[in-house]
Amino acid sequence: MKKTIIAILILSLLAQSAAAKDITVIFNFPDGTSTDVEELASLPYDANSFNAFATVANNNSLNLDMAYYPDFDSWFINGINEVYGNEENEYQWWHFWVNNQESMIGISAHIPEDGDIIELGFADEPLGLQTTAIENAVNWLVENQQGDGEIGEHKVWGNAFALMALNLFEGNGTVKDLASDYLLENQGEDAGFGWPGWGSDALHTAAVIMAMIANQIEIPEVGGESAMDFMLSRQESDGGFSGWGQGDVDTTSWAMMALAASNHAMPSNNGNSPVDYLSSAQNADGGFGYQAGGDSSEDYTAEALLALSAMNQENSNEAENALVWLKEQQESDGCFSNAYTTALATIAMAEFEEDTTDTTQCLEELQLLDNGFGRDGKTSNAVDTALAVIALSGNKIPTIVLEGEENPGIVAVGSIVKFTVEITNYGEVSAKNVSIGFQGIPFLWIQQETSDISIAEISPGQTVQAEIYVEMQETSNRDVFVTLSGEGIAESLNSNMLSFEVAEADLTVSLSMQG
Repeated sequence: MKKTIIAILILSLLAQSAAAKDITVIFNFPDGTSTDVEELASLPYDANSFNAFATVANNNSLNLDMAYYPDFDSWFINGINEVYGNEENEYQWWHFWVNNQESMIGISAHIPEDGDIIELGFADEPLGLQTTAIENAVNWLVENQQGDGEIGEHKVWGNAFALMALNLFEGNGTVKDLASDYLLENQGEDAGFGWPGWGSDALHTAAVIMAMIANQIEIPEVGGESAMDFMLSRQESDGGFSGWGQGDVDTTSWAMMALAASNHAMPSNNGNSPVDYLSSAQNADGGFGYQAGGDSSEDYTAEALLALSAMNQENSNEAENALVWLKEQQESDGCFSNAYTTALATIAMAEFEEDTTDTTQCLEELQLLDNGFGRDGKTSNAVDTALAVIALSGNKIPTIVLEGEENPGIVAVGSIVKFTVEITNYGEVSAKNVSIGFQGIPFLWIQQETSDISIAEISPGQTVQAEIYVEMQETSNRDVFVTLSGEGIAESLNSNMLSFEVAEADLTVSLSMQG
């Protein structure tokens, strides 16, 4: 028996033959070794699979350790890139697959046809049939739906996140319908949502709002009140959300994401917005605790980052400091404290365009044997599994954001409204130092720190967007538009006009007494 390490050169001679066929060649390595290779190879029609594998191996500098058996006139794969199959490696070997079926003949005896897929894989099934960590996690959500529509055992909270994850993918329509029906059946008489039997709260309601938007289902009003009305009623005077007299970072963060998903104006209470609350609750080290002054937590810091991103505060000092703190908590293997936190952190870091290679790899390794995820490392649950699906698939929270209306109609006094200005340069020269003037709004109403009121350059053919945040400080009727001026603009340009009313609630109050 002759054993050799080959980087084959004879294939360059084969390529000179006239007729050719295209073969997809795959090298499927086990996790933690070499990177998988998939390449289209054009070979003569009489070339065998040995020629195809050798060509692609040579193109990608793969070392093939092969043994030739004269009695069978065939080659046997011992190892590829130092990955060997033997009884010491749990009796695993390199398999030869043709169109996702294991071949009954060797690679040198097999003549592939045009369009075939051939694979050398160190696995029990070919790459084309292997399910990914994401697919397996989605299957966990589907398989763990109960007869009443609940997914897992986290009631409304679990179903909301499961729906967000499931609606990232086509199919499973019945599962989604049952899951959303379960949520609607647990809507309270106050239009809000909560843990069944414990009353409504802003936290559960925020999650359901995002889930139903993702599922394109409108939440019905109850007694003339909407789920959003209920959530807004739980905003505290510090600008945060809870419903218990003082805002908390957890509820506020998810409420902000729900507001963003709904494309709702940023509300304020006592002159304080949710962004103001997070700013006041941030610790000196950059992290966030459950409430102001609480020890910084990976969970709450990741949630706050997601909320700040949802409200277009990515460039704020609060976001930058929180991101620095969160990254400092990351372990050397890319993990955070558990699967839930690792998933949250992965989504948050991706929002800020950070490298998440290590965190996603860690998250995949945290997947449990039943294909779900659980923060205790033992038992899968719907929330952690759904967040892992969102993180591994590279998606955001909120997963879907409603399109805004062109004309806002009526907005509430004290609310913070985002205006988006879209500018396209159809000319042949750049516009530089472009200033955006906001007409019809008092200058002091504009939140200068978070608004784009100037753009350095707009190149020919380029479209840019500027966002301007305005606090509606008094009741009035407003006709607003923007003007543009700058280098390369001959005269100031005006946008279209938006007309709306800034209104206040119409309340009545009465006082009575009994003797």
